[in-house]
Amino acid sequence: MRELLSHAYGEDGFKSDYRNELDHHVGIGDRPKVPLVLKTHHPDNMTQVRIAHEDIPAIITLRDPRDCVASLMQRFDLPFNEAFAYVLRSVRRVQACLVHGRRTLVFRYEEDFHNKLDSVARVADFIGVSVPDAVLRAIHEGLLTQTVKRTLAEMENSGRFAVNAGTDAKPNLYDPVTHWHKTHIGDGAVGKYKTLPDRARSLMDNAFWSFLAAYYLPQDAVMPLDA
Repeated sequence: MRELLSHAYGEDGFKSDYRNELDHHVGIGDRPKVPLVLKTHHPDNMTQVRIAHEDIPAIITLRDPRDCVASLMQRFDLPFNEAFAYVLRSVRRVQACLVHGRRTLVFRYEEDFHNKLDSVARVADFIGVSVPDAVLRAIHEGLLTQTVKRTLAEMENSGRFAVNAGTDAKPNLYDPVTHWHKTHIGDGAVGKYKTLPDRARSLMDNAFWSFLAAYYLPQDAVMPLDA
């Protein structure tokens, strides 16, 4: 979204932020003076309400939350309890936007959307930005997994990373502009939660049940009994 808006309006023609509160930038019922891109894993209550009732385009990326927990543990060295609590909070807040969102576009991690050219075109169409096909291809190529890996290495070598994108106990190097982390790119595996202990898997199955049933499990799936 940032790169599309940059091409359409210039680097100074839009704003972007990583924040849970939309009303920090624009009041209820108001429109921003310039396009605003807000990234969040935990949209606050009012942001959820506004996505449901105002004409706010919301792009939502989904991943099996059990894999999210496993990834946080493996990529960011978080203990299970912290990773589980973080993802559970995100699921509860994002699911409200999925269910009630007035204008949403949904992508699934498991469908490898981030490596498909069509994904960039869909985002451009969704936010009403018209750019030449050559620009769509350039943005797509710059966001391919292997390209991002090289970019992360260049960021590290150039000293672009800032410290403490994570918690005080578990700091993580990140780029303040893209919010890419030094350890952002993993193996992309699906189903990595299966490597976790049975007790952890049972806890996640129960806690994430409504989300999994709605977006990931067969319609005839039976709710687990082991609490």
